Amino acid sequence: MSDGRDTMYAYYAAQEVLPTYGGFESEADLAAHERHRRRLFTDKLKLPPRLFAGARLLELGPDAGENSLVFARWGAECHLAEPHLRAHETIRSYFEHFGLTGRLAALEHADLEGYPAPDAPDDRFHVVDAEGFVNAIQPVSAWIDKLAQLLAPEGLAVVFYNERFGGLLELTWKVVNARHRELIGAGSLDSARALFGTKWDSIPHKRAIESWAMDVLENPFVRLRFFVEPVSMCVQAAAAGLRLYSSWPDYCGGLDPFWFKRERSTEEETAGTAEFIRRSRLSHVFGRRHFLTGDPAPVEDQLSQLVIDFDSLIDGFDAAVAARCDRALADTARTLSSAAVLTSDADRKQSLATVAMLRSLLELLACGSADEIRMFANADRAFVESWGMPSHFAVFRRDDRRS
Repeated sequence: MSDGRDTMYAYYAAQEVLPTYGGFESEADLAAHERHRRRLFTDKLKLPPRLFAGARLLELGPDAGENSLVFARWGAECHLAEPHLRAHETIRSYFEHFGLTGRLAALEHADLEGYPAPDAPDDRFHVVDAEGFVNAIQPVSAWIDKLAQLLAPEGLAVVFYNERFGGLLELTWKVVNARHRELIGAGSLDSARALFGTKWDSIPHKRAIESWAMDVLENPFVRLRFFVEPVSMCVQAAAAGLRLYSSWPDYCGGLDPFWFKRERSTEEETAGTAEFIRRSRLSHVFGRRHFLTGDPAPVEDQLSQLVIDFDSLIDGFDAAVAARCDRALADTARTLSSAAVLTSDADRKQSLATVAMLRSLLELLACGSADEIRMFANADRAFVESWGMPSHFAVFRRDDRRS
């Protein structure tokens, strides 16, 4: 197990709460979660529940096991690998409470890197689910290669990660919290409650703001160096024999209506995916429909530097870097307002409001008034409503045909 992973598990092990624990007590609680997962897996990832019936499934890092309960309800034979020992009692209690103990085939104290590769082909898995931690494993090829070893032919790997461009606003919240803490000398949780209480209460959720603050604001792995760049990920996955099956947001685009009997090579598929992703960078930043119709390279380069600069502001607020961010945001607003972006009037208006909010926020952070920062965070509509798209899913299919 790498040093980075040791540090991540040490971080979570030191917390008083499990990061995703929802405290399910009734069948209604589990049914509501199952509906959410059904919509995600069926509508967005094209994996209907019937696919899991009888499947040999490995879930890596299930935390409290609430997603595991859903896989079990769908009929999967659940093999769980959770390195956080304190979660094991919760997992077992959950399976017993909901009458699903017979679906819990194994509960191991292991992570993805430490999980042994199956000795026999029949011991490989039809589905491997790895949500919420793979971006902490560096390099990306390390977890991609391991997934390829664990999957049976035609098996499916579901991964969830922080995406590089979609993480801009996630980094922004960390910048705001760090600057506010610096100005008032308060602890992170007190600062988070003061800044993000209104924002957090504006969305439906089952967990406390303290859990979100631990999972995002204080998490050392929610940083640029651990964010996944999907073009590179898809290229490395293809080299390992894993072809992109689906994703959310959509990386394939569906804009190439080639003849259904034609079989595209892995290289053609990967090149098409890469182009669509590059034209979707603004969509990932803002979580809205903004497709670049011209050369995406200049916008891509500018946004990449913007993410780098915001990440650096977490470690210490620098007025010169903030000014550079402001100029880049002004350029981004001009791009959003131009014919180079295919979008709707409503999405354009909302994203321009997000850009204006970020520019005002940088000015307030530079001025150094904690009271004004708090007032802005709780009153500015764009601050409250902007979330971006930091969380991405990808599903890869093991394909042993090399073309």
